[in-house]
Amino acid sequence: RPDAGGSASGESVLNADDQALMEVIADTLLPTTAGSPGAKAAGVGPVINLLLTDCRQAEDQKRVVDGLKQFRQTVGDHFASMTQANRENWLRRIDAEAKAANDKHYFPLFRELSLQAYFSTETGMTKALRYLLNPGRWEGCMPLAPGQPAWA
Repeated sequence: RPDAGGSASGESVLNADDQALMEVIADTLLPTTAGSPGAKAAGVGPVINLLLTDCRQAEDQKRVVDGLKQFRQTVGDHFASMTQANRENWLRRIDAEAKAANDKHYFPLFRELSLQAYFSTETGMTKALRYLLNPGRWEGCMPLAPGQPAWA
């Protein structure tokens, strides 16, 4: 926890319940589709916790921990058991609040961590994005077919 010293004490910022909630939020933002596994399937919970603990300032850590408390007060403890559509509706409402609050709201940081974690996993890089291990020459400009995912 940020007030307990964060990673300097060897502790993760998020406890198991917070990490699980962040993973469900990330999976709501990045659900499983026909074309790629979702955030939960990619195992983003521990990655989010690692990014938050080791790569973020104490201010961001506190904003996430406090934001999760506020999220639970707003939505309740049953977010994970809601349908995908209900979870998406809640996140749309919270996103609208965040846009009105500008930089002070926790939700943009939740979204950023979710995206960073997902696209840092092997699943995100190879299943959601087009990935081709190419030990040959690098070509920086490759054409994309309509509907084709971006390159990793």
